[in-house]
This record gives sequence, structure tokens and C-alpha cells, in this order.
Amino acid sequence: AEGAALGVNHLTAWRMLVTQARLKAWETVLVFGIGGGVSLAGLQIAKALGARVIVTSRDDTKLARALQLGADHAVNSATQDVAKAVQSLTGGRGVDVVFENVGEAVWPAAMKSLVRGGRLVTCGATSGDQPGADLRRLFIRQLQVIGSTLGTLGELHDLLGFCQQQGLRPVIEQTFPLDEVHAALSRLESGQQFGKIALAIDGSP
Repeated sequence: AEGAALGVNHLTAWRMLVTQARLKAWETVLVFGIGGGVSLAGLQIAKALGARVIVTSRDDTKLARALQLGADHAVNSATQDVAKAVQSLTGGRGVDVVFENVGEAVWPAAMKSLVRGGRLVTCGATSGDQPGADLRRLFIRQLQVIGSTLGTLGELHDLLGFCQQQGLRPVIEQTFPLDEVHAALSRLESGQQFGKIALAIDGSP
């Protein structure tokens, strides 16, 4: 299960943060939707790189667990204005990098949370793929919007070495036997998971 998570979630997050956003140790990252496998991988990798990390969720339990994993700040997007909270947490500066795979629902807050010249890197659109684009903010503040996908074989090699050096292990919520695939999908659809949902094939751990 951990190997599968590394090859999907962590490889995606690695490409987003290291290859595409070129995250630096002194920078601040905003991770939307903590609890999903890719977002948790983003938190783990960003912290291991030395960055400051702010996470969001609509679930206080997930936020508390993210803080235990090393997040510096947590924002409940159901009860707080994310952009205002981020500005407050950063002294009015904003974040250097937004890491997101939620899409349409978070786009306005994501753009408002970025520092001048900041980078938004995205790999998904689970809430919709037609966000409103504030073009004036985009060009006046010289923001960068970067698309990303699953990484390459070379990036996987780099990631594995990094994880071994840093002692990083994926967060696995639950492993289901293959004949319980519908239960696994139901758990995913519930949105309550914290970490990777995996399927065990032929009794694999």
C-alpha cells in the first residue's frame, strides 16, 4: 500500500512542488483540502524541504491531524475566509506557493492568497474545472498558474531517495481486499478519509 501511494500521491506532489513550483526552504505553501492522499503528500514533502505550510479543510479533525503531522497553521474553510486567514497568518504578505487539486471551489481564495509573483500549482479539479479568472489580479500581481501531472521515472527515482533520506512514509487510511472495492469507493466518495485508500491484491500488505 505504501509503495502504491508513493508512486501515485507522492510522485504527483513531488512533481508539483519540486519540478514545477521549485519550492524553496524559506517559502510558505498553502495546501487546500488536507486529508486527501495528494494533499497529505504535499504537506509531508513541503515540510521535509523546510517550507512553512498552511493547510485548509472543512473538518476540524483533519486539521488537528495535519497539525500533528507538521503543518504550521490550519484554516477551517467552512468557518473562515481562507484568503483573509492566510493574509493574517503571513503578516499581510501572502503565500509563495498554492498547492491545490480541488479546482473551481477554491480558485478565488487561492489567487487572493498569493504573494506578488507567487505560483499556483494544480493537478486536479474535483470541484469543477471552470473557475472564474481574475485576470487583473493575475497580471498586475504577476502570478503564475502552473499545471502538473504524475511525475516521470526520473522524478520517481529522486523521490524514493528523498523519502529514504527524510524517513517519509505515506499516510494510509485503510487497505481493503480487492473483493471489497465497492466499500473502498464508498469511503472515498464520503470524503471522510485521511490518507490513502488502498486495495490489496492477492493478499499483499
